[in-house]
Amino acid sequence: MHKYLIFFLSLLRPAYACAQDVTERFEHLSGRLVYIARKGEKPATPAAVLLALHGSGRSADSYAPSSTRGVPFYVHQRDLALKAGYLFVSISNGKDTWGTDEGMNAILELVRFVRKEYEVKEKWTLWASSAGGVMLGRIVRYHPGLVCKALGTFPVYDLNDSYQNLKSAKEAWTSPEAFSKIDPSGYPDAFAKIPYLVFHGSEDKAVPLDKHSERLRKEVNALGGKVSLQVVGGGHSTQNFNLYDDDLILKFLDAP
Repeated sequence: MHKYLIFFLSLLRPAYACAQDVTERFEHLSGRLVYIARKGEKPATPAAVLLALHGSGRSADSYAPSSTRGVPFYVHQRDLALKAGYLFVSISNGKDTWGTDEGMNAILELVRFVRKEYEVKEKWTLWASSAGGVMLGRIVRYHPGLVCKALGTFPVYDLNDSYQNLKSAKEAWTSPEAFSKIDPSGYPDAFAKIPYLVFHGSEDKAVPLDKHSERLRKEVNALGGKVSLQVVGGGHSTQNFNLYDDDLILKFLDAP
């Protein structure tokens, strides 16, 4: 009975909610949930924006501690962004976080919405988790004017490897031919244009370190890129808080 009461009360939450000097906002764009958070009532202007690209099976409210779907691992990303003074935004992309056309269109709609609602900087910081790494790659390649730098938490780089091994990738794409033009590993030069701080577990079985982040670092930095790869213990899990070096992340977020 208790869990049903919590679920019912969550449906009654207002569009805005405040807790501990954090203002949360929930909206819907084309049927997709948008989550926006900031410290205080009004962000500094123009505000630096951190756009979070969630992993497969997650959603925008995975980052919201006020939601019954909030996940501490994802909420921690939000908290670090807020501590660094960012306006934090995310949109529920479902399977489309694997980089589909629909997912890209949803991101662009979110960007237009945020720019209309807030005075923000032109270039944003992106934080991609797992499958969100594919969406990050697509944005970096086709919309480089949106991105100033990026963070990655066990981000997918070799989409073909994920397609061969992960059911969720197969649910998003019908065949390797369908994603051949947006597989991040096909255009390392696009990543070479931005600083990219990546965290990856040495025991990751779902997104193996050597096929993804290690390959990313090697290929991008060979082209003059600035990928900083932090290899930690543990695997592909939202219980693996080894993937967060708060001091290093905050320093990276504060850098111009």
